[in-house]
Amino acid sequence: MQNVVFRFRRPSGSGQSQPSPAMTEALRYLSEAEEMKPLLAQASRSGNNVSIEVFQSRDGQPLIINFTKEPA
Repeated sequence: MQNVVFRFRRPSGSGQSQPSPAMTEALRYLSEAEEMKPLLAQASRSGNNVSIEVFQSRDGQPLIINFTKEPA
């Protein structure tokens, strides 16, 4: 989806393995949810992207999902 950026954050020193295709697909579906439309519209009007950040534990388990607007 355009105007949506996915970021995966892990503590420093942990492995840099890529998220599974299923996780990436789930986040894509989340970005298309009805509840996300106001945030996406607001970001688009202001020329920004929406960043979906997944903060992970050292072993890769998702802990927090954060949504922010950031410059395009």
